[in-house]
Amino acid sequence: MFKQENKYPKLGALALIFLSGYGQVASASDFKLSPFALYEQGKGDIYIENVRTKYGLGVVGVGVEAKVRKYFNIRSRLGYGYHPNADVSLTVQSRQVAVSGPVEGTYLEGAANYVLWSKLDYSVGAEVRFVSRDVKASDLVGTAGSRPITGTAVNKFDTLDLVLSSEFPVGERALVEINAGMSRWNLKTTAIAYAQTGGSGPFSCPCSYTKRIDSTSIDPVGGISVSSRNPRHNFDLELYSRSLKSKAGTQIIGVEMEYKFNF
Repeated sequence: MFKQENKYPKLGALALIFLSGYGQVASASDFKLSPFALYEQGKGDIYIENVRTKYGLGVVGVGVEAKVRKYFNIRSRLGYGYHPNADVSLTVQSRQVAVSGPVEGTYLEGAANYVLWSKLDYSVGAEVRFVSRDVKASDLVGTAGSRPITGTAVNKFDTLDLVLSSEFPVGERALVEINAGMSRWNLKTTAIAYAQTGGSGPFSCPCSYTKRIDSTSIDPVGGISVSSRNPRHNFDLELYSRSLKSKAGTQIIGVEMEYKFNF
């Protein structure tokens, strides 16, 4: 769950990627429209500054991709994210506060890819990719000890990846791509718990408690994908892993399906 921020600088940065090659995109013959769906799940709890979160997010959306030059591609994707039951727990003066409930938000991605080497159906490329996940939960419920509480949370999870990839054919109908690199990630969370009755001291109620997190680190990221080789439309399936172990003690596993229409 992530803190809300002004999105205009990030939207502007993504637009700049496309505007820098707009004149050449207009005449490009390789233009792709791609509905996609993905699901990300933390292998374990994300644990930072006494806040423990079970991460999971499903996204559906659409992307566009264009070949700007012979070896240079750009793409952008926008999606809607949802999870029916996210869990958040934190410790306040040795007391456990735990809430859960549905979360929803937006998924925004921009990327640029350059082919470093290619021969026949084999290639090596480099990609820079930025993803912003803005998610909020406005109807969390749970307990603090035996006392019922409610809560809200606003989360922001941004990742900036730099990866190298290798693509090669498998038979006549499929291509396999393996990629690996490093990711700079930033996780911001603002969680608020409310109680109406009971308690003493800082928990004398009606009361509320707010916890904020802002954590940044660099960790490995990698994945493998399989795609069909139809010249007009392709189906891609990718499995990827994103480590958060340097600060959060876990990693995120994701699976993604994408269908590309070529124009």
